[in-house]
Amino acid sequence: MDKIKTPLTFFLLLCCAFIATSEPFPDDRERQSFRFFINADPQMGEQNTDKKDLGKLNDLLSDFVKEVNTEHKKDPLDFVVYNGDLVWHYRPEAFANFTRIVEQQSAPVLLVHGNHDGYRVHPYFFEAQKKLSGFEQLNYSFERGNWTMIYIGAQEMYYSDEDKAKQLEWIRAELTKAKDRQVMFFMHYHMLPIGLSQLEYYTYQPVSFRNELLAELTRHRNVRYVFSGHVHSGVKASVKSSVTYKGIKFINVPTPVMARPFGEEYHYFQRRKDPNPKRGFYLEVQVDGNNVNLLGRKIGHPRKAKYPKQFKRFEKSFEPRFFKPEAQLPANEDLLNPRFNSKRGWYTSHRYRKTRNPSFINRLGQGSNVLKITSPWGSWSFDEYQESYQLVNTDLSQQPVLSYRFKTPVFDERGGGGYIKLNLFKEQKLDKIILLHWGAREDQVKLMYRSWFSNATGENPDIDAIRRMIDSHDMLSLPLTFTGKQQHLQIDLAKVVAALENKQGHTEWQPGSYKMTIAHGVWSRVMQHEEGLISELEVDRVQLRRLEKRPVAPVTINGKTYNLELADKKNPYYQF
Repeated sequence: MDKIKTPLTFFLLLCCAFIATSEPFPDDRERQSFRFFINADPQMGEQNTDKKDLGKLNDLLSDFVKEVNTEHKKDPLDFVVYNGDLVWHYRPEAFANFTRIVEQQSAPVLLVHGNHDGYRVHPYFFEAQKKLSGFEQLNYSFERGNWTMIYIGAQEMYYSDEDKAKQLEWIRAELTKAKDRQVMFFMHYHMLPIGLSQLEYYTYQPVSFRNELLAELTRHRNVRYVFSGHVHSGVKASVKSSVTYKGIKFINVPTPVMARPFGEEYHYFQRRKDPNPKRGFYLEVQVDGNNVNLLGRKIGHPRKAKYPKQFKRFEKSFEPRFFKPEAQLPANEDLLNPRFNSKRGWYTSHRYRKTRNPSFINRLGQGSNVLKITSPWGSWSFDEYQESYQLVNTDLSQQPVLSYRFKTPVFDERGGGGYIKLNLFKEQKLDKIILLHWGAREDQVKLMYRSWFSNATGENPDIDAIRRMIDSHDMLSLPLTFTGKQQHLQIDLAKVVAALENKQGHTEWQPGSYKMTIAHGVWSRVMQHEEGLISELEVDRVQLRRLEKRPVAPVTINGKTYNLELADKKNPYYQF
């Protein structure tokens, strides 16, 4: 990690991070009509990069600045917001390159700090901001027409609880000061679920901090728009993943970098001769009094996509784990709807749904739960997953057996698979994980298990979390193989947990009560192109009960016993 130049610089940076100047950008209440652009995540490398993708981003930012200058001359822009991740990595050469290109822009520049833009000890963001905007401020605000515009830095500048409290205090004061005005709020990370599993853990953490931040945004009912970047989407995915929650329009801003695996774009942005068919997007915002129009644009393209005035209403029930981790969610006393006669009792992952040929299908009802994922295209060529889950209170002293009946899973040998996963909690702490998994190229699964831990605990997961839990015998990781068309899996929960406890040396362990998440899901690798890899699982029945005739082994499939000594001794997924 790069070090700052002097202790004095460090002190000044801390002051910049937490103390807001009153007017870093000029107020203008008289200007009722104005417009601005938002370029989220330009992600510059050094000027003479040898990385092909970073070279493309250099060209796109240069082309964007030229487009801004043309537009500004024709119809003046009030400002251009670069909404975080100004650079690919927080090196002075990358910031120098970003500054070199953007200082050629004729419209005023506003910068938002993103997760790629450095931590508290890095001065480069502030140096670029001073040169391009004329002030050095992580959090700032100003007034324009009927609107108060508020900008905040990413949480990489706010790691400690004390830091987070200071940021919340500043936000609370600004929103209170603007309680009789309309507010547009600019931040790098997204606040609500987008619909891709790789983004579930990758936002404001822990979940308690995110909930406090969300509470501040909704407290005075004066925030009308929240603009965020980070996601890396095209225009169509931006429109479809933007939502309304408690009266606020949360806008996932389209970005110039290649889109994450949403797998679709408006056809008119997909010209055959375009050298960057999945890159180069940004947002235009037109304000006339209280009226706001949003237009999705592509650098060098004549077409504009008009956003709807109303967005899909987001409800907490769509993905309760985004607001409360499994450790804090209420559990049923008995497993509900074991034969999937309806959706009752079961939650499903919130996933993005394409207009045609959806990548994610999760159908509950009529006696089965069918999960299918067809790998979407995108630049993050790792993995996406989806699952169904239910929380149940269980007492292991009652010797319960979990039984699964399902058709033999289907998955692509080039990368796909599935799992049955049990998280056991004691006093809202994750105590044990029982993971039964199958698939091909599982070592390519980089992001799925990080999302699992975030969903379970509400905290940003450590990349070595699975390895540590296996090493400490708090986790069973057992690969499954199948023969035949139908599978009957039985898990004697008390025996499995006893085996884990005995490996820890707790030979006198006594079974007790747990809250347990019962989950099953499928995953598939993401492809750079449109070629889809399929993973599918059809579950007919899940039961949790005490059996008169218990299985002879902790884990059995169709009567075949699994030796727990053959379980994975290391994380079966991506090795960082």
